[in-house]
Formats: sequence, structure tokens, C-alpha cells
Amino acid sequence: MISSSELAGLRAALRLVQRDLDSHPRVETRNRPAEAEDQAGDEADGPAGIPRAARLQLVGTEQGVFVALPDGRFWPAGAGPLPGGTQGGATVVAVAMRVQECLAEILWHSWPRCSDHDTALRPEACDDDAVWCCDADVGHQVAAIGRLAQSGSSPLGAPTGT
Repeated sequence: MISSSELAGLRAALRLVQRDLDSHPRVETRNRPAEAEDQAGDEADGPAGIPRAARLQLVGTEQGVFVALPDGRFWPAGAGPLPGGTQGGATVVAVAMRVQECLAEILWHSWPRCSDHDTALRPEACDDDAVWCCDADVGHQVAAIGRLAQSGSSPLGAPTGT
């Protein structure tokens, strides 16, 4: 059972990741099965299947707490439920990883992406902070999680400054 203070920490971490999703919603679609394309339909009014102002949420089950899409779908496999007892950057990294997994497994999207290298960003703990790091370049920290908009990077498809 997760305590109310742990749940509050998970909600705060989800707000940071949501801020990044709101500022850099573009996701790249992987090749997905035809039935997944049919399910996506025309319901999405935002970039690549992420509805604008879509609010991710936390859902509790017998197995634990998971990140869920606005319609309540969540991915119970993979990394599993969110861990209790984590604090600070570790909590933010855990939530960011579950958001990425949920988007990848349910919507078949890769988010966020490095505008410099066109590769996935991964959440990492750095001291007590949580940052988005580029998979292409070791040590390339793009932004603190929750501050992707202030990083100077632009969403894929947008021109970058020269």
C-alpha cells in the first residue's frame, strides 16, 4: 500500500512530466499494427495521437499505482507499478519512465526526442534532480524534467536556431 505522502510525491512528479508533454507534445509514431491504427481513429486532435491538453493520471490497482492515459488505459507490464518509498529525482525518473512506456506500448509513440540528434531522450537521475538525456550522445543532458520548454531545444519538425 502506498502512503498519502508517497502518492503526493508521485502526483508532483507527474505534473513535471506533464509540463514537458504539454510543451513538447510531438511524438514519433513507430510502425504499428493496422488494428492499432484503426483504434486511433480521428479522435486525437493534437500532434501524432496525443490529444491537446491531455492530462495523464495515476491509477491504483491491486498491483500498485500506474501512469494512465486520459481515457484510463495504462500499461501494467514492463517496469510495473510505480515504486513507493522513492524521493526527489528518483521519483521523477520513475514516473517519466512509466509515461514513456505507456505512450510507447499503448499509443506506439516515442516521446520526447532530441531535436539535435533525432533520438529518444531518457530520464536519468543526476544528483537529486531528474533530467532528460540524449541516447545518441553520452553526457548530453537536454533539460531538467519539467523544463523541456526552457531548454532551448525545439520540438521535432520545428526549425532550430543557427
